[in-house]
Amino acid sequence: MREGDETPLIIHGRVRDKANQFIPGATIEVWQTDSNGMYDIQDSSQPEDNLRGCYTANENGEFLIRTIRPTSYPIPTDGPVGVLLRATNRHPFRPAHVHAIVSAPGYRTLTTHLFDSEDQYLDSDVVFAVKQSLIRSFELNEFPSDAAKYGLKKPFWELENDFVLTKAA
Repeated sequence: MREGDETPLIIHGRVRDKANQFIPGATIEVWQTDSNGMYDIQDSSQPEDNLRGCYTANENGEFLIRTIRPTSYPIPTDGPVGVLLRATNRHPFRPAHVHAIVSAPGYRTLTTHLFDSEDQYLDSDVVFAVKQSLIRSFELNEFPSDAAKYGLKKPFWELENDFVLTKAA
């Protein structure tokens, strides 16, 4: 598990449909754990709504999210789930990911994850949620001019990712 990496992560892309038509005004809601592997609701030292956000795609369907690179984390093991995991000799870890719910009027809501391609738990996610199509490569961007464009003063992680919605029936 990678801990303590609070290097900024910029996720940008477009929301579009299967015909490559961009969807202006789409809502992108994201959340993830902090670098300590805990969600804000689990850790009273984090501010309320830490690493949670709701974004709106612009008139070209574009969005930009500033966060930190996600980390893997253990699920709680103090109840029956822990008993089951120990009985089956399985670890309790989720691979590093960012959750997303993407929606727009006239389209089916998309609930998904973006998993870090470098995470050690991709092949053994405790909740079996990893699919190859959800794995992404976060690229380290060390260009000062790119960092300045996003108001950053140092290298940052970058992910370009489009979300594709399906029209409602």
